[in-house]
Amino acid sequence: MPITQEEARRITKELVQHIYNTLDVETGITPKEVIKGGSLGQGTAVNGEFDLDLVIITEAITLEEIKGNDGAANYSFWLRKLECYVHKTMPDRCTDIRVTKMAVIFQYQGEIEVDLLISPHIVDPHEFYRFLGRIPPEHHSSYTVCTNKWQVEFISKQTNTVKDLIRKAKMWRNLIYRDTHRARPKSYLMALLVIAAHERAGSAEASAVTRELKKLVANNQSVDVHWNKYYTITHSGSGVPLPPHCATAPRILDPANPFYNVYSEGFSYTRNPCSEWEKVTGNIDTLDLVTPDGMRIGPNRLN
Repeated sequence: MPITQEEARRITKELVQHIYNTLDVETGITPKEVIKGGSLGQGTAVNGEFDLDLVIITEAITLEEIKGNDGAANYSFWLRKLECYVHKTMPDRCTDIRVTKMAVIFQYQGEIEVDLLISPHIVDPHEFYRFLGRIPPEHHSSYTVCTNKWQVEFISKQTNTVKDLIRKAKMWRNLIYRDTHRARPKSYLMALLVIAAHERAGSAEASAVTRELKKLVANNQSVDVHWNKYYTITHSGSGVPLPPHCATAPRILDPANPFYNVYSEGFSYTRNPCSEWEKVTGNIDTLDLVTPDGMRIGPNRLN
């Protein structure tokens, strides 16, 4: 039986407190902050589908220390430490523990999958952007964990009405793409599309946002979406020009990172985002954010 959001929040609080209490002693890594990422941290979780990302922000490591010889971020040394930490301090609570390039992943109490990540503490976003300006563009996405705090802040500070529309868009996505282990739009892409549609509609009315979201998808090959909370589109704050894949449309720039184009990176399990945009375009007419699950009511409704 899927856990409730209340239970997921309890588990999150329990894990975060455990990290604050024990991580420094066991690993020598002092957490400056533990960011609750994913849909739970952003406040856009869909009932029965929770993804919990916990990002340990620490001054124990620097951007230069995680930079590999080819420029890509390499977290392996610290992730091995975190893997040992999970085994040692939570042996009765954590199962299916495994390590990927970006995270230590485990099942907590058999109820929820947790991604445990680590990032240097970055005070000034433009410091990070200047660093990325020295990294080959093909490796920019390996540093996205470093902007998780700003991503969560951007989504979580949306109004409750907008966050409810994001949940509906994700429910629609889940109905269209029932297999979670095949290519489908990531939750972050769905959230940014809804926020962009809301801003273009000039209204939080569900029907107006639906119309604008459909336009964005229908015209995705020329879509040009960006925000200026952490940077300007000319990127004058850091003095570093945007890489080609982020400098022109089609682009949906990460509001936390102008070097990350969510348009091309916003699908899971695929190396061909163009074909995935075609699939979204082919199904977008069934979207209706007025309904409880985001699916249009009528003879063509998917069940």
